[in-house]
Order: sequence, then structure tokens, then C-alpha cells
Amino acid sequence: MVGNDFALDGWIVRPQRCCIERGDDIVRVKPKSMAVLECLASAAGNVVSRGELFDSVWPGAMVSDDALTHCVVELRKAFGDTPRDARVIETIPKMGFRLLPQVRYLSASSYDDAIVVADTNPKSVQPQLIWAASAMLSIAVLIVAWHYSQRTVVATQYTHLDDNTLAVLPFVDLSPHQDQEHFTDGLSEELINRLARLNGLQVVGRTSSFFFKNKSENLSDIGRTLRVRHILEGSVRKFDDQLRITAQLIDVSNGYQLWSDTYNRPVDDIFAIQNDISESVAQSLSIELSVGTGVDTLGGTSSVEAYEQLMLGKSMYGDFTSESVLKAIGYFKRATEIDPNYAYAWAALADSYRSARLVLGEKKAKNWSVLAEDALARATRIAPNSGPVLAATAFRHADLGQWADVERIFTRAGRYFSGSEIKTSGVYSDHLVKVGRANDALTWVETARRLEPLAPGFAMFLGHIYAMQGRLDEAMAELERGYELAHARPLVAVEGMVTALATDDPALQQKWIDRAVRHQQPGANAVNETMALLRHDRQSALHWLRNAFERSEVPDYYVTVWAAHLDDPHLALQAMQRTPDPWVFWSPLTAEVRSMSGFKDLVRETKMDAYWREFGWGDFCRPSGTSDFTCDNSAVVVQAEVATLQ
Repeated sequence: MVGNDFALDGWIVRPQRCCIERGDDIVRVKPKSMAVLECLASAAGNVVSRGELFDSVWPGAMVSDDALTHCVVELRKAFGDTPRDARVIETIPKMGFRLLPQVRYLSASSYDDAIVVADTNPKSVQPQLIWAASAMLSIAVLIVAWHYSQRTVVATQYTHLDDNTLAVLPFVDLSPHQDQEHFTDGLSEELINRLARLNGLQVVGRTSSFFFKNKSENLSDIGRTLRVRHILEGSVRKFDDQLRITAQLIDVSNGYQLWSDTYNRPVDDIFAIQNDISESVAQSLSIELSVGTGVDTLGGTSSVEAYEQLMLGKSMYGDFTSESVLKAIGYFKRATEIDPNYAYAWAALADSYRSARLVLGEKKAKNWSVLAEDALARATRIAPNSGPVLAATAFRHADLGQWADVERIFTRAGRYFSGSEIKTSGVYSDHLVKVGRANDALTWVETARRLEPLAPGFAMFLGHIYAMQGRLDEAMAELERGYELAHARPLVAVEGMVTALATDDPALQQKWIDRAVRHQQPGANAVNETMALLRHDRQSALHWLRNAFERSEVPDYYVTVWAAHLDDPHLALQAMQRTPDPWVFWSPLTAEVRSMSGFKDLVRETKMDAYWREFGWGDFCRPSGTSDFTCDNSAVVVQAEVATLQ
């Protein structure tokens, strides 16, 4: 049935037009790529060998494996598919490829109402949908999830793009089995880090650049969306111990290629290749390398094997599920075993141990704080001034409430790694929010957002800061943007719920409560689900919440949030005192709590007043005499009064 249109996993494939459609989305592919797709479709889910594909698509011609690989990569981009979590085209190692969704060929009369058969392959089931209570609800959620993950970015039109702006897109894996995604991602990330250290060059952060991974966006649209004039892109082919890396630098304002090169070298030359590409880009953009280029290697390794283990770990850690975090820890540990002096790997191990409690729960990860301390100590002994080690150290001090130490670390950090790296790390933004410096945090995060326009974390930070300042409409708009960018991840959903609960909009509150329940964090299930049912019966809701708090059955953070929403500031303060979390200190929800005398005791207990006296007062509290202070429920009032004292 070559040439006939067919339905595939919600898409309409039109071979004669060389396009793939889904609703208003139309993706065009090359004729050879379409021929590959037709060949796979005709196999009805069976494996098609590489030889069969060559015979069908390039009959009698002598072509390299790269030709087929390029076609598969283009098709995966068109469908938003990935080789690691394939939903459409699956690679069968040493055999070939197969099409996972069921194919339905369409007659001329069935285009408008084509019945798309659901993919029943287990690999395509999204884990977050298992909670659904009915099949119809599951389908609805799947459609919404697909919409967020596959949507096309609407490019913002800018009248001018700075000459020295750059985005590094994820390099494409052209290896025979396309099993080197971690390696290609690692190369792209390392180039981002190296190029960010060049004086005079603004480099978009990893999160925003990687947003376009496996997408078929036009480079000029990507440039406008990321607000950059130059894009570096390329491909990697790894076979045994050999690498073939191609890279090109494009001026997106006119489409001209400014530089390109191909590297055919042993795998052991990967670090030299990274240097070569960085220097070539710098020369093409007429930017001098930073003074003291040794900063690039602080805490690094000369072992390709250790480097590859770190990249594997980072690829797992990014998924941030209980399974992926455990796998990441295993890879990080292996990297430190291969090279005991690999400070980056020790810092990554410390961070993964530290944050494991967020996905595993406090009970399962309670002993890992000791392991995190040990790993960080090793990293600090090796490279105390490297960026990742300083960031991990700052997080540790923040966890311990050592606010002055966090401030000193970032004063020191500016001498060792670039300002863009500091801003896009998110550590200092988190610190400023927790110590109640909303105005300073706003300036910092708005700058970070320019470097990471598509990072959901900074949308969450910005929403939180707007809420601190009482700008709830702006806060909710930014959190909505972050929720879409994050594909509905738990942290953004929870932040949106907390902020929505501070509004007077019942419909908005319900929407975000539903989202928070749908994307639960460990330990949050019981409290959020129960409060969702009982919150309109204040007495019953508070009765349940107090009992749960007394028995320590739910996280104190959620007790604080719901008690404050239900107008019980005393219970909210009790929860804050038992587990002080400054992230919620300055929320509009806890405004009444801040006017209570016990809140001042809490501030003293966390030693935040000592930090303010050394580094400047926050937006919610002000000095009263030489040893006392007062806190108000409005940042606006405090800002005005502090201004009169200066």
C-alpha cells in the first residue's frame, strides 16, 4: 500500500506529500525518510532489518549506514520520539527497527474522522497516568500530556539579536544503534559550560537549549525563541573506540554558516575535541578566550570511561524518579571508583544523595545525609573552587540554615566561574528567596530567565517571588507557563497550588489542587487528597490536619500550607517551628503567621536575623533598636519603612 495515507499514533502520515500531520501541526520530512517510514509501516510491527531497508529505499545503490541513520533521526524528531524511550520507532540492536504503534490505512472518505488505534505496547504507557480511575479519564489525561510535550514553541519576534549570543543545541546521535544519547548530551552540555566562560559571550543555558531536543523546529524560529543570533549544532557517530563529530555554527539572522568542521578521532580525544570546538567558535565570533583557561578543568577527569559514567548518571538523574535517581547514584559511584580524583562526580554524588529524599521519601533516604556529607567532603578536598563543588556546598549550607556561609560562597564563586553559570545554577536564587530578599531575588531571576527562557525552574522561582510581593495575578501566569514547560512536574504543580490557595478564586484553587494531587510528591498523597475533599468543611479539615500533625503522618510543609489556608495560624506556626522551611516563611499564605510573636522566635532560631544584620535586611523584617526587630505581613510596607531608615 505504498503511497497511501495512514494513521499512526494520532498522526496522519501523507507519503505523497512527504508530511506528517497532527491537528494544526504539520512536519515535512525528506522523501527518503518517508520511504523508510513506509517500509516500517508495511511490516505491521515486525522488525525490518537494515539490509531490507537499504534494499527497499536505496535499491542497487551504495550508501553508508549514516544515510539510514539520518532518516531514522529525522523521523524521530518529527514524532518527538527518542531512542531511549521509544514510542514510535524502536531500535532492535544488531537487527534493525520496528514500528511500535498500530497502522491504519485510510480511504479517501475517512481522513476527517480517521479512527486512531491506541498503542498497546507497554513501553508507550506513561507511568504518571496509572492513577486514573477510569479509561476515559486516562485517555483525556494522555491527550493533555501529549499536547504539552509535543507542542510547538511560538517564537517571539525580536527586533534585534545581540551579536554575541549563542545557543548550543543537543548534538544528534548517529551511532549505528543510536545508543549514545548520554554521550552526545554530555558533549553538548560540556560545550555549553565551556563557551559560557568566554568573555563577552552570552550562552543560553542547558534546559532551554535541550528543550528543542528531538524537535523539528526551524533554526530561525529557535533563534528568535531563545533570543540568540548564533546556533551551534552537530552530530556524533561513535563506533567501537572511534568518534566522528561534525559541528557547524549558524548565524540565524541570515542562515549563513560561519564555521563547520569534522573530527575523526579516537574516543580518548573527546576532551581535546571539546577544546577545539570551543576555540573555533570563539574565533568565528571574534571573542577572546577567558584568561586562565585552566578553570575549565577544575575538578574534571582525564578518564573517558569515568566521564562517560558521569554522563550516564546525569542522563538518569534528569528524569528524577525513584528508579532513575537510584540508577544515577550507581553511575556516579562508578565514576568516582574509576577516577577517585573526579571532583565533579563526587559533587554529583553528593547532590543525588541529598535530593534522593524528594523522590524516595524521608524514611528510605534518611541515612543518606551522611553519605552526602562524605561525598561533598571528597569533592571539596580535590577542587574546592570548582563550580559544581561550590554549588553543592552552598546547598549544604542552605540545608543547615547557614545563610551567611551561602552568601560568602557566592561572593567567592564569582572569581571561579562565570556569572551566567552562577545565575543558571538556581542555588543563589533559592537562597535569596529563603532569606526574604524578594527584590534582590527578582532582579537575579529575571536575569537568569533571559539565559534560560524555557527553564520551568525559573518560572517557578519567578512565580514564587511575584507571590511574595503580593502580585498574585502575575504569579499565577508565570506558574502556568512553568507548568506547561515542565510537562506538569510535581514541584511546579505544588508551588502553583500553594500560590492559588492565597487567591480568592475557588476555580483557580481547584485546578491547581487537582494538578498537585495528580503529580504527587512522596508523603503528600494523604494530606492533599484529604484536604481536597474536606477543605469546604473547615472544622473537619482542621480536625484531620491536627491529628495527622500530632502523629507526624504528613510532611510539616503541607500542614503549614493547609493550616494557613484554613485560617489556623497557630497550627501553621507549630508546623513551621517543628520543621523550619524558609521557602514558606514569606508566602502570602503565611502573612498572619508573621505577625505572631512566635514567628520572631522562629527567625532567631534559624539565625536569619544574624544574617540580615551582616548582609542587609530582607523585605519583610526591619531592625528595632540594636538587638530587636519586627516583621510585617506585607513586603510593600516593610520596603517603604526600611527606605526611610536609610
